[in-house]
Amino acid sequence: MENNNNVRMLNLSAYQAPVVEEIVGKEWISYGENNDYFDTLISRYLGSPTNSRCINGIVDMIAGRGLECTDSDTQPEAHAKMKLLLKKREIKRVAHDYKMLGQAAVQLIYNKSKTKIVKIVHHPMETLRAEKCDKNGTIAAYYYHPKWAELKHSDSPKRIPTFRNGTKGQKVELYIFKPYRSGFYYYSPVDYTGCLQYANLEEEVSNYHINNIKQGLQPTLLMNFNNGVPNAETQEMIERKIYDKFSGSSNAGKFILAFNDSQETAADIQPIHLPDAHAQYQFMSDEATQKIMLGHGIVSPILLGIKDNTGFGNNAEELRTAAVLMDNVIIKPLQDGLLDGFEEILSFNKINLDLYFVTIQPIEFTQLENISTSIKREEETGEKTEDADKSTKEEGK
Repeated sequence: MENNNNVRMLNLSAYQAPVVEEIVGKEWISYGENNDYFDTLISRYLGSPTNSRCINGIVDMIAGRGLECTDSDTQPEAHAKMKLLLKKREIKRVAHDYKMLGQAAVQLIYNKSKTKIVKIVHHPMETLRAEKCDKNGTIAAYYYHPKWAELKHSDSPKRIPTFRNGTKGQKVELYIFKPYRSGFYYYSPVDYTGCLQYANLEEEVSNYHINNIKQGLQPTLLMNFNNGVPNAETQEMIERKIYDKFSGSSNAGKFILAFNDSQETAADIQPIHLPDAHAQYQFMSDEATQKIMLGHGIVSPILLGIKDNTGFGNNAEELRTAAVLMDNVIIKPLQDGLLDGFEEILSFNKINLDLYFVTIQPIEFTQLENISTSIKREEETGEKTEDADKSTKEEGK
């Protein structure tokens, strides 16, 4: 029989930026090819152990031990109100979305006269889609649906106005924490966009090994029927009966079934051997891990509990330097984006405080040599000092 199959080229897909587009006849802006880009990010978080560890570790560093303020002694009433509004649990959830999804949202719940915010609650960002901007270029609302990938034509997503854009009767508004990204207006891509392909690679390598083991690694049995070749229907029936009898988890492995006219024409099995397969998969795994950490800006993997080849005890100074560098280059910029938003929200209630996140870093890893004021020292360590000269606050900025 002549074989007319040709050798084909396989083009590997390149990374595509998330599609942001208007939906005809709809008021919201789609995010992703199937309006599911947030779900894609969540999948990369769940499927890649290195990616999830990096995100979890950075979120822990961002949220720290919660919010505090340097002027709690001089403004105890405002400090108490801030603590009631900004719960530690809600802050941690906001920080998680801000890092993993590139932006975050909270619900602002007002009193009856809408003169004061009485509650601040985290809102899952993946359930929101931005409304088309108005004539002033403002995103006045977001639309809520629990599962956008399962949106039906009959569904009517709920419209929720954004901060200061609701009417007097709308007692719930959304505040969106969204960092600026060039070329993006409605949504902000994550800061680790460049390593998403490697997170996917790590996930696929893991899936390959699992499926390979579940399928018995390779065919382990060849059955030759040398009394003629039956028709296709009979071949399928024989194969199904043998499969039902001999395969399964307790009889792991695959078999090859061959029908031949005679023993002389029996099937000839040529094994496909991949040289150094273990080394190739180890390379892919190591490469994915390194690129994911690079994408997240991880200075030293041991900061997140990822063991590397260096010894812990012999590199204490190196670890301290890495902790200080990561705190200043990666963590503080993310914290600043959240602090700006929290301070704007609190200002509605006429609460004006100098907020900071209490760090979870050991005090030995904080950079204190060049700190000249107690205010800055408190921001770095989270510890108040008895001789704090509050009048030098502006000097310490």
